[in-house]
Amino acid sequence: MSAKLSRRTPAYPGDDEAAFGGVSAMFAMVQRSNHATAFAGWIIATGAMGLVVQIGTIESASRSPYGGLLVAALVPVLAAGSLVVALLVRANHITRIAQGDFYRFIAEIPGDAPELCAPAVLQLQWLTAATRYRETLTQQALTWAYITGTALLAWNVTAAVMASGS
Repeated sequence: MSAKLSRRTPAYPGDDEAAFGGVSAMFAMVQRSNHATAFAGWIIATGAMGLVVQIGTIESASRSPYGGLLVAALVPVLAAGSLVVALLVRANHITRIAQGDFYRFIAEIPGDAPELCAPAVLQLQWLTAATRYRETLTQQALTWAYITGTALLAWNVTAAVMASGS
């Protein structure tokens, strides 16, 4: 017995399976990108909290002979963190627009129209493409978050050594 999702008839026999396969792949992409988003966001948030906690260390290190260089070295690290945030915001924006368009399209389909008419397939393909792009952006954000976290860790160790030496 198969589950009946709607009263509409598919445009062609077998189209339901292809559509459900595409939707299943889209859900897998969303799940992967959600994990990447969560971990990249955690790395950036943890690094930002670490900098706030170490304000005293930054002030102590800035008074050392190479303190200006240390503070200048923080600029590319902050830029990389800003890039991660920008990638994550862009990924969210793209899928939110595609999802809104898809929901509006579904709401406007007449009740007797076939489920998989050509415009519906195009809308589903556009939503899938947006989801794939979101996954790409979140994976890039995760890569940059790893780079930012590693650079921030190195910067913190250097700042702590310089602060303890002065």
